Amino acid sequence: MEKVKIVINGKEVEGIKDQSVLEVAREHGIYIPALCYHPEVPSSGGSCRVCLVEAHQNGWMRLVTSCNYPVRKGLEVKTDTDLVRRIRKGVLELLLARVPDSDVIRDLARKDGIEEPRFFTDEGEDNRYKCIACGLCTQVCEDVVGVNAISMLSRSSDKTPGTPYHKDSQACIGCGACAYACPTSAISMKDTDGIRTIWGREFSMVSCSVCGKPYIPEAQVDWIVKTTHKERSFFERCPDHR
Repeated sequence: MEKVKIVINGKEVEGIKDQSVLEVAREHGIYIPALCYHPEVPSSGGSCRVCLVEAHQNGWMRLVTSCNYPVRKGLEVKTDTDLVRRIRKGVLELLLARVPDSDVIRDLARKDGIEEPRFFTDEGEDNRYKCIACGLCTQVCEDVVGVNAISMLSRSSDKTPGTPYHKDSQACIGCGACAYACPTSAISMKDTDGIRTIWGREFSMVSCSVCGKPYIPEAQVDWIVKTTHKERSFFERCPDHR
């Protein structure tokens, strides 16, 4: 792996060629806000626009999403200029207008001095939904889990993740990876009395033979056994007691 030196906010740092600017910044303790990026999902990022920075190279400057912009020799990055702050503030105002009940978005907005968006906010029931339509949940389902149980539905402001035609998805294994990855906790998942409820379906959970705690859906075990040929007995105990 070829290592390159770049400059972030006047500080020279080292990264790996083609590594994202966001990753390099985080490795060196430099804060850049981000929502739709996840380090375990190669295809994630670039959707929410919160991580915008200035990229200076070869006499040119452009605004880029740091989560998927590759580091190259001679690159200089500025994360907190007047332009970046102005654009990021506008992005956060739009997100806040879309999901005013999201604590995550409100906290980010307050850091930029935003209490209420300038834009129209619908006071209807749908505004209690916290989804920012970043698509990270669908990418996790497809690229990490590999089941393609959900996808992005509709367009424009109505764009949200869901099962095909909003019907029960038989492809879903109830793993909850989408809910864990969601940056705004918009996906509802509940575990109650050995039953997990997600995407309108109920999944029976396998309980640990040692502690008795329900810890994994039976459908997920079936899928893992089928796709990897792992012994079913492996799942008799939870990770804490293997």
